[in-house]
Amino acid sequence: MRTLSLIACVMTALGSMGASAQTMGGIPARGSEASAQRATQKASCERDARLIYRNGRDLSEQWLQQMRSARRAYVQECMTKAGFTP
Repeated sequence: MRTLSLIACVMTALGSMGASAQTMGGIPARGSEASAQRATQKASCERDARLIYRNGRDLSEQWLQQMRSARRAYVQECMTKAGFTP
């Protein structure tokens, strides 16, 4: 059952990345429009990271740190793939 939910989360994440790549068109925007697109893309990447790297309750601090670093790395990679520099 967990495998099915993990597959569903990954498919959702891949679908949302594809949709956001189509709307951006590969042409960087200027000014406030660019910052709005960046904020929207970052929010999408962070949401996907939370869905992929979920954590339960009563976990050790070491495990939580690993999950936070994995989420951070995922968001950075997602933003780079979308064409935004860190």
